[in-house]
Amino acid sequence: MMNPPSLNVHASTANVDHAQAAIRRDRMQTELRRGRPVAMRTADSAAPILLLAAVETLSPAQLAEWLDPSRPLPRLLLTAERSRFIGWPHASEPRLLLLGAPITLERVQRLAAVLPGVVARADQGDRIDSQSATPALEAALALTKRSRLVPALLVFELPAAALPDLLRREVLQVFDSDLIASARPTHDVPAGLVRVCDAQVPIAACEHCTLVLFRESHGDGEHLAIVVGHPDLGRPVPVRMHSACLTGDLLGSLRCDCGDQLRLGVERLAERGGVLLYLSQEGRGTGLANKLRAYRLQDAGLDTIDADRCLGFSADERDFAPAISMLRQLGISRVELLTNNPHKIEFMRRGGLEVVNRIPLLAPINRHNARYVQTKHERAGHCTRAPRSAGAGNGTGTAES
Repeated sequence: MMNPPSLNVHASTANVDHAQAAIRRDRMQTELRRGRPVAMRTADSAAPILLLAAVETLSPAQLAEWLDPSRPLPRLLLTAERSRFIGWPHASEPRLLLLGAPITLERVQRLAAVLPGVVARADQGDRIDSQSATPALEAALALTKRSRLVPALLVFELPAAALPDLLRREVLQVFDSDLIASARPTHDVPAGLVRVCDAQVPIAACEHCTLVLFRESHGDGEHLAIVVGHPDLGRPVPVRMHSACLTGDLLGSLRCDCGDQLRLGVERLAERGGVLLYLSQEGRGTGLANKLRAYRLQDAGLDTIDADRCLGFSADERDFAPAISMLRQLGISRVELLTNNPHKIEFMRRGGLEVVNRIPLLAPINRHNARYVQTKHERAGHCTRAPRSAGAGNGTGTAES
């Protein structure tokens, strides 16, 4: 059994160089996506070093390379949602799982929901660490989400004397204070989003249309504002916040109502001018790969919310702060919001925008998306309305979605 790490003391962020910390976090995301581990250190040079590896991108060779019989066995860091699915129903925060031997990549990836199949359960030799995950480890787990990876990290504890070897291998080093300082930017920091360029693009619903591209300063996201027609900025502007959905928007998937919402939203905005914010947040912020994993879990019987939680995500991982910034930079402060999601209205108002009206969107329901729409209504609080016949046969109807 391994001893608890020395990182249980919260690192001070008072003297953190935030610009340098942001650079190290950006590099850490790249390393995790490329399957390379990252060394997390503390200000105490004698403290153990924690080597963090993303479970999704870890290779068998790398696992074998870092497994050392002379060192404690690695631990598996999982979100509370995933912990509840594999055997700890009362988990309320990220937990470290003490893995029993033997440790294989397949077993670890099944525990983390990387591999498809039935929901894995912890083995008899696995147990939850008595210590909670530290703030730095929680922040590292959040970075895996921002990297669109399954939120699970394998944590190896190395002695401080291993530092020269890590330097020789060019393993990226970050400090716990770098990660603790990585609180999400709020809607009060519009500098986090940069207006890059714009162009006139006539579309089927409206020939007078301007596309404005915004890029995240500290991230990979690019978001698009579609200014439809000539909205009157002196009055509340009709606005639709639409999260990207490749399967629905591009392929016309029947599993969701996203594509219909997009087309209906643009048509409604074209009536008197408005703005559609096309946000790069596939799969409610989990990314396309995890969205497809969630689809497989839905096929096995889970609803859309439980499928995301089984993968280790919350019911909705989206961040609407970019939308607040985009509207501010477009000079818009009063809106009529095309939505049936009350959380979007609340977020807009918390961000200082005035939502004077809600405009519902009536999207068709078919036998493939009826359960999805029903789940949004019953479990996510959306103001949807499904017809009684929507889930049977080929019946279709409409719902506010």
